[in-house]
Amino acid sequence: MGRVAGKVALVTGAATGIGRGAAVALAAEGAKLVVTDVDEAGLKETVGIIRKAGGVASGYKQDVTNEERWAEIAAIAKNEFGGIHILVNNAGIAIGASIFEMSYKDWQIQQAINVDGVFFGVKHVIPVIAESGGGSVINISSVAGLQGAPGLAGYCAT
Repeated sequence: MGRVAGKVALVTGAATGIGRGAAVALAAEGAKLVVTDVDEAGLKETVGIIRKAGGVASGYKQDVTNEERWAEIAAIAKNEFGGIHILVNNAGIAIGASIFEMSYKDWQIQQAINVDGVFFGVKHVIPVIAESGGGSVINISSVAGLQGAPGLAGYCAT
């Protein structure tokens, strides 16, 4: 423990999977966590896991496609913990469908979450990281960005 002791980390998509794993690992290394997701029940579980292990975490509902909410989350983290040192842009979705059958609406939703959400995170959190003395931005991606997969053209594009 201790590699990020005293640091504040913001992890999106933290209700399950990679996001939850990243949040729990950062907490185990001493970071205070602000975790976000649209899945409030899963988010509550993640916060509970961190707190049960002796960590510090707060969870907030966040749709990463909402730029205004990004500004609010950055301000919340700054007010609650004094800053942000680590951003983990993890929130993402995969909509499986042939590109010939995928609706434009599904294409746009996937792009908004997987691409625009990262843009908004960087835009609104890096200034807080700079004010906090510096830190790291971790943008989670997928091997699907390197090699296409049948039925996942839209996801691979993001």
